[in-house]
Amino acid sequence: MAKVGFLLLLVAASAPHVVPLQVFKCLDGGQVAYQSQPCAGPPVKVWTVQRLLQTAGPPAVPRPATRAAPRSRRTAPARRNARPAENACARARKGRDAAFRKAGLKRGFALSSHWDNRVHEACW
Repeated sequence: MAKVGFLLLLVAASAPHVVPLQVFKCLDGGQVAYQSQPCAGPPVKVWTVQRLLQTAGPPAVPRPATRAAPRSRRTAPARRNARPAENACARARKGRDAAFRKAGLKRGFALSSHWDNRVHEACW
């Protein structure tokens, strides 16, 4: 019987504890703030949430968010009737030259950057 009581005590001590936590939505000079401390004035809204406290083990370390690397045209799957890379480079340069002639002297940074990036991807 003593072993059962000891095991129950051990399980209860190692289980995470639930602690109520209040979250306050405050309005300060037109800015909305969410905080765990009461507002200086009347709160806009108050929530009570349950927070788990772990008594055993190391604290959880958040993992950094990872983003997928952007796919370039070079790593894209090859098309069935793809032409050699030198033709793609020549086509990109011809397209850039035609776009620059059409825009004339009033071409902007966005147009120039777009076509320069396409030539870079096709030729390098």
